[in-house]
Amino acid sequence: MTYCLNHMKQIVLILLIVISLFSCNSNEKRSKDFGAFEMMLPPGYKKFKLQGIDSYVGGITNGKDSLIFDYGWYSGDLSSAATNQQLFAIDTINGKLAEITRPKIKGKGFTGLYIDKAYKDNKITFIGFNIEDEESILEAFKSIRFPDSDTTINSIKFDFSITAAPSSGRKLFHIHCAACHFKDRNMTGPAFSSIEESKFYSWILDTTAIIQPDSTRYSIKYHRETFGKTLNEIDVQRLMEYSNSDR
Repeated sequence: MTYCLNHMKQIVLILLIVISLFSCNSNEKRSKDFGAFEMMLPPGYKKFKLQGIDSYVGGITNGKDSLIFDYGWYSGDLSSAATNQQLFAIDTINGKLAEITRPKIKGKGFTGLYIDKAYKDNKITFIGFNIEDEESILEAFKSIRFPDSDTTINSIKFDFSITAAPSSGRKLFHIHCAACHFKDRNMTGPAFSSIEESKFYSWILDTTAIIQPDSTRYSIKYHRETFGKTLNEIDVQRLMEYSNSDR
């Protein structure tokens, strides 16, 4: 009888230790595989899946705060969140250029992430509204990894400002270039897909004096004066990515 009691006590003790360890682990960050990507979930969060039409749609929630993600070719950017109530950052997450937004007043607006070049031709958007535990979500954003991510290339912290995140290359093309350029054939200007990257950067961003006179109607001077103050280096990079894309 004494042996049985001691044995039962040992079993109970082991069970208590296991339960204790499980409880501790449930409050720790956990790496979760979403199939298309991985990320560390904040304590208390679980993933869920939604029905998408032409993309992979799902989200994460702790029962109070929730964020929805959209992963695919046509995932939207953060332009819908571009109001004077939001702050924006552009940073590198595991080798991927990412746009992040958070509200000026914590818990009073959008908390979101957009990566235009997530994996192959796919983009990803994460968006949540009135998120209370904002810091945990921003830390989770920093952990997102895709099959070709480079975990050695990361920004130290998100540097937020009032400047809205830039649009995708496709959108920038239609806003700034489509009046004179088709994507794949000549128009007023040459086909956008045939533009040399080094020349394009020089035309838009190079502020040095032009050595040779440039009297053509839509000249280097015209492009620099028209777009040099409205497009930044990241915008030009996006435009070049769109120029070199198949779509």
